Amino acid sequence: MYFKAALCIGGVALGYYWLVFNVESWPEGILAGLCLAFSMIGVGFNVQHDANHGGFSRHRWVNRSLGFTLDLLGASSYFWADKHNHNHHVYTNESLEDADIQLGGLARMSADHEWKPAHRYQHIYLWLLYCGIHVRYLYSDIQRLMFGKNDGLTAPYPKGAHMAALIGGKIFFVTVAFIIPMQYYSVGRVFGTYVAVSMVIGLVFGLVFQSAHSVDNVEHPVVSDGTKRAEWVVHQIRTTSNFATENRVLTFFFGGLNYQREHHLFPKISHVHYPALSTIVKDVCDEHGVKYCEFPTFTGAVLSHYRWVRSLRTVPAPASFPATST
Repeated sequence: MYFKAALCIGGVALGYYWLVFNVESWPEGILAGLCLAFSMIGVGFNVQHDANHGGFSRHRWVNRSLGFTLDLLGASSYFWADKHNHNHHVYTNESLEDADIQLGGLARMSADHEWKPAHRYQHIYLWLLYCGIHVRYLYSDIQRLMFGKNDGLTAPYPKGAHMAALIGGKIFFVTVAFIIPMQYYSVGRVFGTYVAVSMVIGLVFGLVFQSAHSVDNVEHPVVSDGTKRAEWVVHQIRTTSNFATENRVLTFFFGGLNYQREHHLFPKISHVHYPALSTIVKDVCDEHGVKYCEFPTFTGAVLSHYRWVRSLRTVPAPASFPATST
């Protein structure tokens, strides 16, 4: 874990230095931008995610310090940790509760969600929306601070040290993302580069997270049909899908989030243990007759997400797909 953290954070520093201070041509700028983008993705998956779950270290101060890397990337760890841990991890895939599948009318992720004419094409335009996920995090923080937006939050309005850390993180991000680069490049070039890097980050984040839940092999509880939540552990297994678990490169880069089932069952355990845990989880599921869901490849999971989104583009929406075992 510490090696991965150093590798990812070092990659961000190297990519940033290269992009801002050492680029001499457009091809080199593209390479530097990709280095920065994928290093930031690495921090998001491998460092802040475990840390803000309390699973990076047994020491709280280590988790808090490394969880703050999310603030340095532009989003609030205070808001993210509360919304993610206390909403998505409790109400996984529940149509009217899980804020992660409520896209404000831009797309329809459940049969319970209101249908709009634009949703006919959501399987086409959704990929572009995912490119804006990173920017959306920044805007959502402003909504929460200034307009009281409560999208699945349970934590109180930040005060004292929490507010100071949140504001300090925003100041740091704006400084390194815009103010410093503008000393060397035009405003248009700085914003254009920022958007490009952000789009890469957003697209990868969107594909990885959606490939674990918004797919056609897991359960999507529909409140209007009177569906009741199963026991919590069973609910997590039936609403979560693993993918590409035999791919060690993706497992390393995704911070074990391709073992999403194990992550939902044991969110405070370091992701380096997920491969070993998955064998135990499968044995227990088989023993108790609980079906679990997996895709052998990342591509298969992404295609499943496409099928699920496409199935919800029309009215009336189809019934939820039943979970299938591997």
